[in-house]
Amino acid sequence: MKKIILIVALFLFTGMSGLLAQHFQINPIPSYNYQLTALSTGFQELLSHSTPAREKRDMDVVISSSSTSPIPIFATVWVVKENGVIILGPYTIFLDELLSVPIDNGQWGVVVRCDWDVNVSVWID
Repeated sequence: MKKIILIVALFLFTGMSGLLAQHFQINPIPSYNYQLTALSTGFQELLSHSTPAREKRDMDVVISSSSTSPIPIFATVWVVKENGVIILGPYTIFLDELLSVPIDNGQWGVVVRCDWDVNVSVWID
């Protein structure tokens, strides 16, 4: 049983390392209607030298598309704190669905992975 747990933990670690090791363009938060044409993209909160005033905030993500495909279009989203120290997700969101993830006042980012061309909006509320 311990071997199985160790193997599962190794696969999870390898998967998260692969997610964080991907190189893609980093866009600022907030970003609205960013056209995602590659498989993955990242968004990073730009902070000044001070921390945000509110301790509890929400990271909001919405995807949209003009596609008329009968296949449900969705994206996988991870909310990441300070270069991968904390990873929340993966979350699956569908077109025009609001994903709202509670976050603290640290520096946060978002990784979006989608197999379709979509527009991504990311902001902090």
